[in-house]
Amino acid sequence: MGNRADDDGTDVTLYRKALDDTVHADTPTGAPEPLLALLDTLGFTRRTLTTAGPTYVWHEAPAHLDEDAKNRLASHAVPWLHKAGYLVHISDDVWNAAAYTDAATALRDHSAPAPPAHRSHPVRLGSMTLADERDVDVTVYHSDGTIYVDTRAAAPEQLLALLDGLGLDRHQVEDDVWHQIPDETDEIAMKTMADRAVPLLARAGYRVDIDAGLFGGTAYRAALVEQAAHRPPPPPAAHARRTR
Repeated sequence: MGNRADDDGTDVTLYRKALDDTVHADTPTGAPEPLLALLDTLGFTRRTLTTAGPTYVWHEAPAHLDEDAKNRLASHAVPWLHKAGYLVHISDDVWNAAAYTDAATALRDHSAPAPPAHRSHPVRLGSMTLADERDVDVTVYHSDGTIYVDTRAAAPEQLLALLDGLGLDRHQVEDDVWHQIPDETDEIAMKTMADRAVPLLARAGYRVDIDAGLFGGTAYRAALVEQAAHRPPPPPAAHARRTR
């Protein structure tokens, strides 16, 4: 019986199993007990299969959680596993950047590892934005050749002004307000702006969801260094323009 962690050469592989839609946290055959215990603490359910040969052990997100909660559980585990020195791979279909940000913030504040808090979804009247639907303050996603930054309906001016200050263009149609990367910005500069914005928004206390393909690059790491030095974010650099 093989598993993803053995195949991937990682300590933990987090992925959705297509056959039964469970979210797995696979560890290598013979994984050490401290790693298995950490996954227990992070809210996964330990499974064991005893055979005539080896005993196989793996973890799953609890079955009673819905799909979004399973994704948040998996993504929330990543910073804690990294802190403990483990090599982790997480598939795009279970990645939730907001849950990762929450865990990274808790880790920075020296909290103990724990499952993510359950978040209720309040009933809202009127139109909902994508950020409302995902229960975050800001969601960043790629669509139709540009990168959009959606905020909750009736987002506070302080948040909208912060997005302005990060170099994003504000758009408004009646009561609908959103931001996007400036027109004609090239693809690399688009991703750099989005990537850089995530830690700066998290530092200001906002919960952020960002498409996995836009996250984790050089700009993100540079913004973390700025935070560590307690420097205010510099004005965005001039944007490269597409050649036509």
